[in-house]
Amino acid sequence: MANEKTPQRTIVNVSTFVGSTYSQIVGVTVTDVDMTLEFVYINPSDKKIGQVVSRVTLPLAVGVDLAQTILTTSRVHENKKKGVSKHD
Repeated sequence: MANEKTPQRTIVNVSTFVGSTYSQIVGVTVTDVDMTLEFVYINPSDKKIGQVVSRVTLPLAVGVDLAQTILTTSRVHENKKKGVSKHD
């Protein structure tokens, strides 16, 4: 059990409005073999209270592929807003 690594935790604010019906924070935990996403809903009347509303664990390769797909989709969307096609 020497040098056991703690999973890296990253909290991402997904920019939804407090009080919306969507999750507002995503917790990401990555280990050597998998990736877990925890979607958290924050109580609009007490912002110190949150609840995990969904948890998804993916094999690491699938999680990395999902992250790349999200980034690619975001770039395509931004380019469409700017009027740039993918062939430019």
